[in-house]
Amino acid sequence: MRIAMTRLTMTHRNGWRRTVLASVLSLVFVVSLGAGALAGELPKQGTYATEWTFSGPYTAIDLGEENRGWISHFTVTRWNTAGGDLYNNISADCIGMGGSKGKMVSSGYCVFTDDDGDNIYEYWYETEEGGKGVGVTLGGTGKYKGIRGEDKYESIFTADSPEGTFHGIGHDEGSYTITP
Repeated sequence: MRIAMTRLTMTHRNGWRRTVLASVLSLVFVVSLGAGALAGELPKQGTYATEWTFSGPYTAIDLGEENRGWISHFTVTRWNTAGGDLYNNISADCIGMGGSKGKMVSSGYCVFTDDDGDNIYEYWYETEEGGKGVGVTLGGTGKYKGIRGEDKYESIFTADSPEGTFHGIGHDEGSYTITP
């Protein structure tokens, strides 16, 4: 009887050890699969929705008959409202220019830089519907290498900006692909 109990105990212990080993190996496997996501890898395609703030100085010239031209070097802070990693808590250094003949029309370029130092390059332009436009993702570095995409955006300027500066907010929805 004592021998039978010893065998049962040994089987139980060996079974328990196998369960622990299998659990540890499973955990290691799952973590290794998810390590890419933890390291900042993005899916190869997807959609996003973001909001942002922008501000900076501008220089304008009067072009007569209520026309003006302007240039600016400004900053953007952007976050992903859809819960994704693309464009989430990222800032940009931007240049832009535009002019008006009854309506403001503008375009420019931004370099977004994330906490890892990886960049996304974007061209943007306003459509004829003031405050609305298109952002075109041109490429990037690091985890963004090979990225291309496009979004439709809408932005507004705040009314209380001091002369020679502008501030505003915006939002967009877009899609992207990453190819090697």
